[in-house]
Amino acid sequence: MSGTGDVEEFAELLRELKSRTNRSYAALATRSGVSGSALHRYCSGTSVPGDYEVIARFGKVCGAGSEELLELHRRWVLADAERKRDVSRAPAAVSAARTGPARSAVPPVSRGETEAGPDGETEAGEREPEAEAEAEAEPGPLPSASDPAPEPASAPPPWRRRPLIAVLALAVVSAGVAVALLVGKALTSPDGSAGASDGRLLLSSRCPVVVSMGQSDACVHELQSLLARAGGELDIDGAFGPATQMRVVVFQLRSGLTANGSVDERTKRALYENEGKPLDTWTPERVTRRIREVFTEDPERAVGIADCASYLDPLYTLPNANATRNWGVFQLYDGTLRKLGGTREQALDPDWNIRAAHRLWALTHDFSAWKACDRAYRAGSKGDQGAKETKGS
Repeated sequence: MSGTGDVEEFAELLRELKSRTNRSYAALATRSGVSGSALHRYCSGTSVPGDYEVIARFGKVCGAGSEELLELHRRWVLADAERKRDVSRAPAAVSAARTGPARSAVPPVSRGETEAGPDGETEAGEREPEAEAEAEAEPGPLPSASDPAPEPASAPPPWRRRPLIAVLALAVVSAGVAVALLVGKALTSPDGSAGASDGRLLLSSRCPVVVSMGQSDACVHELQSLLARAGGELDIDGAFGPATQMRVVVFQLRSGLTANGSVDERTKRALYENEGKPLDTWTPERVTRRIREVFTEDPERAVGIADCASYLDPLYTLPNANATRNWGVFQLYDGTLRKLGGTREQALDPDWNIRAAHRLWALTHDFSAWKACDRAYRAGSKGDQGAKETKGS
């Protein structure tokens, strides 16, 4: 991958954050739980991580503030989109080179078919690996030099051209009518009245049909206010970033909607019609107390790993590159939930999540299921111990 455009802007911000620390890639790798070689690739613009959590840990270690983390996420989204465009163009170019212009290009390969998860880790709290690339379809035989050249297509006779023109004209008219109907539907609520007339901004013509990541305006401010009314803890700043998307996902899940993080009409109506507190949950202090009660064998280490994984937020959820998600205090991904016989809803229950994490710990009596966060915790503990010894001397 060449470091150009959005990828280079993303890498530039990473290099800027790294330069503040005066630490080597190896030192930052130890503290963030990401390999040094991977960090070097990200900072040089030769690679883009498949998941934002990797970059969030790096940013946090470099001392990035909330606004910088939001900007980092914005640049990661753009860089990842550029990477996917490059991936989708590559198979088409290979197919065209093999088969010539007369053959159709191979359809773009999806992200899940081309790239493994960061660092190849599949444990709970880490990224689940994506499926391996499927074998490319073999091209058909190339035309032989002895084959007769195809005759050029002749123009259709006049008696065939007239009906075709009529059909095209009818299609244009029909398309215009369909667009008019869709616009009218977008500007009007189901009861036939303008969406803004009842004060519901998200359902009005002033907001897009789908409010989603990266948007920053009054519509997002309204969305965040509704999420806060539902019990969600988040900044109401009018910027749709990862924190807002997390709250949307949880609200959708607990409201029986498709939990994709994009606010469509069904989600908008559910937000306005909601009268409960579906986003209520435990405070970080309560989460900490419960972890210590359950992980009696090594309570402080367990708290440190949970803090690394989710900042002790029971509703913390991050997407993976292969359409799975990580959920809750110990960031249990969908594959782990299936193995434990649990559901996404259960994973958002802090008590269930903590006890499920302890079940994973009991399999090996260590924290190998959270390799990256365990490395980061151990590195931090060594740093704290060294500081104490220096102060004592």
